[in-house]
Order: sequence, then structure tokens, then C-alpha cells
Amino acid sequence: MKSTGLPSDTPPPLVLAIGQFDGVHIGHRAVFRAAIDSAQDRMGVAGCLTFYPHIAQLLDPNHAPLLLATPDQNERHILACGIQVIHTLPFSRELAAMEPGDFLSLLRLEFPTLAEVVVGHNFTFGRHRSGTTQTLPRLAHTAGLQARIVPHVERDGAPISSTRIRHAVTAGNLDLARAMLGRPFALAGRIIRGRAVGRTIGFPTANLQPDLPIRPPPGIYAARLHLSDGSHAGAAFLPDPSAPAQAHFGDVVEIHVPELDRDLYDQEVEVSFTQFIRAYMPFPTLAAASQQIARDVHAALLADRTSQET
Repeated sequence: MKSTGLPSDTPPPLVLAIGQFDGVHIGHRAVFRAAIDSAQDRMGVAGCLTFYPHIAQLLDPNHAPLLLATPDQNERHILACGIQVIHTLPFSRELAAMEPGDFLSLLRLEFPTLAEVVVGHNFTFGRHRSGTTQTLPRLAHTAGLQARIVPHVERDGAPISSTRIRHAVTAGNLDLARAMLGRPFALAGRIIRGRAVGRTIGFPTANLQPDLPIRPPPGIYAARLHLSDGSHAGAAFLPDPSAPAQAHFGDVVEIHVPELDRDLYDQEVEVSFTQFIRAYMPFPTLAAASQQIARDVHAALLADRTSQET
């Protein structure tokens, strides 16, 4: 089991928020807040238990959801919520086949100081997901634990969920995705070398090779490039590799950041998406492309300033 944060031999009582927590959205934060509050009441430690790989990727890979964030992204957002230690439990078919009570007994063995588990309203666990929030309090009591169920958080009359956010991102509803995440949706990855065409017309781009397959719809976006020394506003182009006219761009995210001209190759970065600007269009000449890109950059920077003010 991988753990990050405090040393594993911490003696105070442990309160564990348990879940997949893909994307670390506002509903997840409510679970973390409840765990932190309980840990403070107990003068204990607020921890998080998550699973890797994603449960659906192992049990039903052909229908597994597109993940919203990488493990590193999730870890960073979880720690930013105030969780003190993260435990990553390797998910396996053997684990999935455990009876719910046996799973809780396993947690007691793994975490001798465990006092309470905190979960969201739709949490399920154990063989055939037979453990639910209805059976958890009783099973936890049998294992010598307390259990806390955190009600769901709603947005527009429906519970916030990673599934809703995935649908919002892939449909291009970035405002809804941002409202449910509590921040703009972002892709993480490595900067790779591109075709350098943008540089020849005065708009050099950093080319992100995303770690995950989820994408907003193709087009031009107001975006931010997040580096180790801060974030920078710019305009991003997300091509559609399946379209013949765009296949030569490859499956990358190109982002132009004005006045940022330094070597970023091989750096691990994030690009967050603020607002859709326009769809892709071909240009008859490089001069025509340069003129339109200048307008795109102006629109993207204006959208970024408006977003920062709200």
C-alpha cells in the first residue's frame, strides 16, 4: 500500500475518508471536510484511502469511464483540502471479491489506529458492491469502528458526481464542469516537440501530450499553462485527430502564451481550459492564419481576465 503524508507509525486515532475520488470535486471535498472535522474532534489524523487502478478499469475495462485526473493531480488536490495522509490501496480482483465485513476487518489490520471511516452517500464496497451506506454503520460497529455518511452535494438539482463532470467536459460545458469541480478542468502531461509552425508566424506554442484520453471538444480555448513557478494565460488549440484536415496536428494540446519564450521541453505541466473561443478552420495563407490567431489570443486573454474577476 502506498502512503503519502505523515509517517505510517503516527499514534493518534485515524479518520479515513474512503473513495475513488476521481477529479476531487466539490462533493468529495465535503467528505474530506467531514473527516477533517472528526479528526480534529478526536485530536487525530485525517486521512484518505483511495484505490488504484480505478475499480472499473479492472473489473470492466471495456466500459470504464474516462478518468478526470491523473493520480498525481488527485493527490495534489486531496492534500490541498487539508487531508494529512493519503493511502493508495492496490485494487485487485481478490479485493473486489471480499465480503464487506472482511474488507473493514482488513482496514483494521492495515491501520491499527483507525477509529472512523467517512464516505459519500453513494459509496459501495465489497463483493458485488453488496456493502452500502445502509449496511456500513452496522458492519463498522462490528469491526470496532464508527462510520459517517456524508450527504451528496447538489448542483442544478442533481448530485455532483465524477460522471456528471465527465459528461460536461466532453460536451464542452466548461462552466458546469468548473462549478462542480470548484476549479477549471485541466489536462496534465509532458511538453513535447512539435512542428514549430506557430513560431514561424510569431505565435510559438508549447505542445502538451496529455496523460489521459478525456478531452473537451476540439477547437480554440482560453486556457492557462500551469508551470512550477506559476500559471500563465494564453490561447490553446485542441485538434481533432480523427478529422482528415487536422490529423497532421496529432493528439496534442497546443498553447500559445504571450511573452513566455523559454525551453519547456519534457516538463510535466497542466493546461486548464477556461472558455471555448471558436471551432477549427483552415486558412489559405500563413498571413491569414496569423491574423486570426492574433484575434484568438486577444479573445482568450479577455476571457481569462473576466474569469479571474468572477
